[in-house]
This record gives sequence, C-alpha cells and structure tokens, in this order.
Amino acid sequence: MKTPPRNPKPETEKILRIHERLLAEYGDRPWHPRDPVATLVSTILSQNTNDVNRDRAFARLRERFPTWEAVRDAPLPDLIEAIRPAGLAPTKAPRIQEALRRITEERGEISLDFLAEMSVEEARRWLLSLPGVGPKTAAIVLCFALGKPAFPVDTHIHRVARRLGLIPQRTSREKAHELLEAIVPPEIYYPFHLNLIAHGRAVCHARNPRCDACILRDECPYPAPAPPRLPSSSLTLLLIRHAETVANVEGRWVGWGDTGLTERGRAQVEATARRLAKEVHDGVAIYTSPLPRARETAEGIGRALGIEPIPVEKLREINFGDLDGVTLEEMRTRYPDLYARWRDKTDTEYTWPGGEKRADFFRRVAEACREILSRHDRGTVIVVAHGGTVRACLAHLLPDRLGEWWGYSLDNCGITRLRIEDGAVRLLTLNDTAHLPEVKKEEL
Repeated sequence: MKTPPRNPKPETEKILRIHERLLAEYGDRPWHPRDPVATLVSTILSQNTNDVNRDRAFARLRERFPTWEAVRDAPLPDLIEAIRPAGLAPTKAPRIQEALRRITEERGEISLDFLAEMSVEEARRWLLSLPGVGPKTAAIVLCFALGKPAFPVDTHIHRVARRLGLIPQRTSREKAHELLEAIVPPEIYYPFHLNLIAHGRAVCHARNPRCDACILRDECPYPAPAPPRLPSSSLTLLLIRHAETVANVEGRWVGWGDTGLTERGRAQVEATARRLAKEVHDGVAIYTSPLPRARETAEGIGRALGIEPIPVEKLREINFGDLDGVTLEEMRTRYPDLYARWRDKTDTEYTWPGGEKRADFFRRVAEACREILSRHDRGTVIVVAHGGTVRACLAHLLPDRLGEWWGYSLDNCGITRLRIEDGAVRLLTLNDTAHLPEVKKEEL
C-alpha cells in the first residue's frame, strides 16, 4: 500500500487518524483482483439485502448457470427462481440480463476487463450507462474488481461518515461518493471502506449506536442519544392506538389522510372507555393526535373519565405522502425498490415520497413525549395516537429494553402501560386487549 500524502488537509488528517484506529480494531484488508463481471452481478444482487442472502443467491446462480452467457440467455422465470434468496428477484433478474446483453452488444463478449485501460471517470460513466447500475455499484466494480480509485458509499458508510462529520448531515448518498473521494486518500479507499462498514455494523448502529463502546468517540461530534428527561415522582402513562378504521379493514395505510371508524371500531372505543372508567381513578390528562380517528377514540375515553382531550400536532401518524392509502400488496408489487427500503427498519433516512423522513418522524414524536411528560409528575396520563406514533413513543422511552421498534404488536385500542418512577421507566403491559373481543392483528 502506498504511503498517504505527507501534508494532508485537516479533513484528510482526521480520516487518517480514524483509519489507523479502524485498522487496529478490525484489521487490514489487502486488495485482491476479482472478476469485474462477477462483481457487477454480485453487487446488483446485494441491493436491499444482506451479505448472506446475496451470497446464497450468487451461489445458486452460478450452480444453475455456469457461464455468463447462460445467465444472459436463461429463461427469465428460471433466473428469477435462481436468485430468489436475494429478494426483489423479479426486478434484479431483468437488470442482470439487460446488463449482460449490453456488454455483449458493445464488446462482442461478456467481459469488463477493458475497463482497466480506461480512466476512472471514463470507466465510471460506462458502468453508469448499464441498467440497474448506480454510483455505489459502479464504484464497487471499479474499486473491488479493478483496483481503481473509487470510493463506494453504502448505507453504513453514509451514516457513519455523517456522524463523524466527514460530510455534511444533509448530504445525499449519491453526493457522498464525490465528497468522500475528494478527502479520503485513494491509497486507503479499499480498507477504509470495508472497516467503516464493519464499524457501522458492530458499533455505530442506525438506532441506539453504542457510543460508550466506540473507539472514535473523541473524533465524533455525533451525540449519544440522551435518555429521556422524565418526572422524578410517580406517573402512569397509557399509550393507546386508535380504534379500528375503514382503512384498517381494507388493509390500506393511511397517515395524515382521513378514514372513519367502523362500527366495530366504535364498539372498541366504548369497551376501552368502560374499562378505563373502572381502572383509572387518578387521570390527569388525555392527549391525542389531531387526526379524526384518534380524536374520536380519545373523546370517547374522555367522556367516560370526565377529561377533555388535548390535541397535539406532533402525535400525528407518519406522513405517507404520495402513497397515503396504499396497501401492502400494492407497495410490494408497484414499488419494489421502495418496499425493500421500507422493510429495513434501521434505515432512518427512509423517506416516503412526498411525505416524511423516518428520522424526522421519530424526532417529533420524541419531542411530543418530552413536552407531555414535563407537564405532569403524578397521576395517570393517557396518550391516544397511531400505531407508528405509539411505537415511536416506546422506542424513545425504552430504547434498549424492547429491541427494534417495529416489532411491537399493537392492535386497535390495545392499551400499553408504563410506570415512571424516580426517572426510570418500567413497562407494565404491552398491547393489553383483554377488554376487546375478537381482536384482529394489523400489519401497521
């Protein structure tokens, strides 16, 4: 490996310090040449999946079709079946075949060895002209297979680089390639790329990063998530998802849009109100999302307890934007790439088209929790909101106790109880539906 420049600029000096620590923690990563076509196909398979599924799909592909010509000419259904473990096979299979056909048409054979004779930018432009190839895939082929100075940026590197202050917080993943290539010494592109990914997986998680165990703490301006400021006295917090809606029955995801309660939903409100009237004798406040389905649920409970619900804008469901009203099946079939990103619940940068970014949603719900809890130090406080909002509240109040936020099962009018004493949060019940007959599990 070549020696990095002697008088680097300050950003590069920081990168070199980080690089040395990562080498000590995760080891050196010597570069070895690879087949560029195999690298291209493997990287297309890796999109929106993990390494294990990618490698399984690649092994099945090579076992079923031993030559790239066989892959190119295979019946599409057979190719889809071969790479199914990688996910999104109906999307990836045509991309792979189209790329192989383009290479054949332009070069007369399936080989990318000619890229070694091109400049980095010429080779990058050529690769980007292929279907299904974006900046990350092109950079991986150039760096991993051909040893050219290109720096790939995946989800982990994008997140870790922004937290470390190597690139601005609002930098897109596409722009990050350009910015990092300008400040990372080309001589360390390959090991620095792999070790940043290793650090992102091991320590710098998207949710709940292990800042206390991080070897880069003194180089990192990113703050460890502060524990929520909680009342020091005794408080019971009830989190309740709104009653069943027409959209719930139809399987449609509704965020900021309107959908009325069903007759069964109104019965759920009455059952919940009756139960809370018997059990809650120290109710001090009811807070609700301003969306009609939550307000109607909160008002039914409020009448039983003699408390007027207080609307809180920040308790709204996440804004699904252009996809408000979509079903899971429509999401899976019409927007496969978006669906794959949505399924990665650690991707806090995921943004609904025309709607809200996941990170912004969590931030506003956390602010709502803090504001509500700052007003009370005793009694029972009730929050009526939405599936996503209640999950975000739990993630804020119990960031380490329950694991991934999307795993919480929350039914319409299910009651989750938390006890807050001396600044500590204790989960009493999760999604208690004993008062609701024939509860139907929901996707959202």
